[in-house]
Amino acid sequence: MGILDVKDVTLQFGGVVALNHVTYEVKEGEIFSLIGPNGAGKTSMLNCISGLYRPSSGSISFKGQDITPIKPHKRVGLGIARAFQNIELFPHLTVLDNLMLGRHVRMKTGILSGGFYLGKAQREEVEHREKVESVIAFLEIENIRNTPVGTLSYGLQKRVEVGRALAMEPEILLLDEPMAGMNSEEKEDMARYILDIHEEMNTTIILIEHDMGVVMDLSDHIAVLDFGKLIAYGTPNEVQNNPKVIEAYLGEEHA
Repeated sequence: MGILDVKDVTLQFGGVVALNHVTYEVKEGEIFSLIGPNGAGKTSMLNCISGLYRPSSGSISFKGQDITPIKPHKRVGLGIARAFQNIELFPHLTVLDNLMLGRHVRMKTGILSGGFYLGKAQREEVEHREKVESVIAFLEIENIRNTPVGTLSYGLQKRVEVGRALAMEPEILLLDEPMAGMNSEEKEDMARYILDIHEEMNTTIILIEHDMGVVMDLSDHIAVLDFGKLIAYGTPNEVQNNPKVIEAYLGEEHA
């Protein structure tokens, strides 16, 4: 059993089938990629894992626990965090404030002690601030910690988006096209951070990415979706040489 098991998941919106009986597993400590053409169901799958969508049928298990009926914020508490394709930061707040919001799920102080900022609340905030500062240092964004996010470049905003998810101390990090819209230098930086998160933080990563060079270099295993169906699953080499994948997505070499 993997850290995440997707079993026979189907997702329907009226007559539209976004996911069609999809089954695969993600092993603990690996970088796992979901690829496929636009509209293949990749983001819908992440929405099912994070809890934004509930599958029409099938189940999703995290560390042996069926999380299909569990609400999104509870899944974050279990150890599943997500960085969104479309940046979901608060533009008028600073980098530090955005990352501190990512710690909210880990805070245990009650409303009364938090409102009056009593001893326990003070100690807890110091602890959370230390965690956030470690993420800031890890992502090398110390010089912009007090900068409003809305004034940053797109590439830096994407890095802060990943940082907020990291601030939740996830066991599984869901990354939905973290390199979309980036130039080649920014892509190289993000690829390096993904590897560092994986290796230094021992975090399992589920990645959606259209840059096939990045996917093949980073991934341990890859699942390929096409029109909501799983058409291939395996190592990068196996997927690259799968005739169905070549036909549906990668294309013939001579094309």
